[in-house]
Amino acid sequence: MKNVWLSIKKTLFGSMIRGFVVSYLLVTLVGGTLLWAPFSLQAGADLAFIDALFVAASAISTTGLSPVVVGQTLNWIGEIILIIIIQFGGIGLIMALAAFWRWTKQDIGFNRRNMIMVDQNQVSREGIVRFIKRVTRIIFITEGIAIVFFFSILYFSGTFGIVDAFWQSLFTVVSLFTNAGFDIAPGADSMFMYRSSYGILSISMTLMFLGAVGFWPLYDISQFVIEKFKKEKKSSTDDKFRFQVFTKWYVFLHLGVWILGAVIIALIEWTQGGFFTSEFAPDGFLQGVFDLLFMSLTTRNAGFSTVPVESFSQASQLFMTFLMFLGSSPNSAGGGIRAITLMIVLLKFYSVARGRSKVVLKKRKVTVKDETVNNSMIVVTAAGLLLGLTILLLALVEPLPLRALAFEVISAFGTTGLSLGITSSLSTFSKLMLIGTMFIGRVGLIALITIAKPTTLQSTVEYPEVDVIVG
Repeated sequence: MKNVWLSIKKTLFGSMIRGFVVSYLLVTLVGGTLLWAPFSLQAGADLAFIDALFVAASAISTTGLSPVVVGQTLNWIGEIILIIIIQFGGIGLIMALAAFWRWTKQDIGFNRRNMIMVDQNQVSREGIVRFIKRVTRIIFITEGIAIVFFFSILYFSGTFGIVDAFWQSLFTVVSLFTNAGFDIAPGADSMFMYRSSYGILSISMTLMFLGAVGFWPLYDISQFVIEKFKKEKKSSTDDKFRFQVFTKWYVFLHLGVWILGAVIIALIEWTQGGFFTSEFAPDGFLQGVFDLLFMSLTTRNAGFSTVPVESFSQASQLFMTFLMFLGSSPNSAGGGIRAITLMIVLLKFYSVARGRSKVVLKKRKVTVKDETVNNSMIVVTAAGLLLGLTILLLALVEPLPLRALAFEVISAFGTTGLSLGITSSLSTFSKLMLIGTMFIGRVGLIALITIAKPTTLQSTVEYPEVDVIVG
């Protein structure tokens, strides 16, 4: 019996990547079982196990797709379980465990550091413990401040009583910062009820942006603030603080795609009619600007909405699928292929067109590692193949429009959570496919591709090269 257990343990946790992936699977199964249990459900509510598993997978991957109305299905116990899963998923399960290890003063050894490195898309173990400590503080301080603001607006405006205002604030803030997309608002209408509350929307967009821009930029920015406070104690000869290269890339790419996305959607809707002429047309210029900014940002991973996605033209919906596919930044609460991945692929195309063998960043006078370029190409290719196959399989079993199915699948992969309203009508097979897609979107394609061989083996044998005609 002992040998059988050791064999199972070696199979499931025998490598860093496998341990990382299996950990997420186990939390999904346990979470789904807890949500399915009678003590998590409202009186008279019915929740099939596949739907409970779907919600748990959606929560741990911070997606937000759900075949049931959460606020009308789960009681307060179920909502607490759900928000805990969301928080773990947003922080990163392994990083949350690492924070617990630090809190209980356990040693974070080599293997544990490796798992943290994989969970947070890091390339080095250096400074990983300091990173955990700083980032967990940033997360909870940010969420705490946002809860206070949310509560103040909801309670003093008379929207909710004191208890409901607090619970709505806590649940919504955590869901916003983790880009989870779950809500427990009356009527299950996401952020529709806050469409004219520009204070709520401003806080919401700030949380969505911070949650999707990546934890390393947040760490770097906090370090910059600390250095500023210490500046008076430093001599004039001390080196000036410099942001990491990737911090600037992540922030400016995320900000640029957000603003550009809003402009493109506005232009499409202006020429196509759609949103501006629908029953959800904005009441004035300011509301229109907030709607466009919110919808451009939420498609990158958040899954909340101030107006139904169906109110936009098909052209805008197609553009939104691209934004969902693109996703947020690496090392964040979001999914997708990541904007930086696409940027590296495009730079590789440019380098090939210019006859260069390396991706060169002239302004920084550096080149991008070949391994990074190869991984970027693999992610884009594998994501395209995965999504194409999944959409095909769903199209074979579901009597639904291909556009709606493609939107649903890409939303699951990008861990976005937006939908054209078909989630609850999907078959068990399709729900299982989407669970797998959400799971892949959360753990990452590179982690899954390398699950069998997590380390690069140096070959001792050299083979003759062969040339193949391509293109």
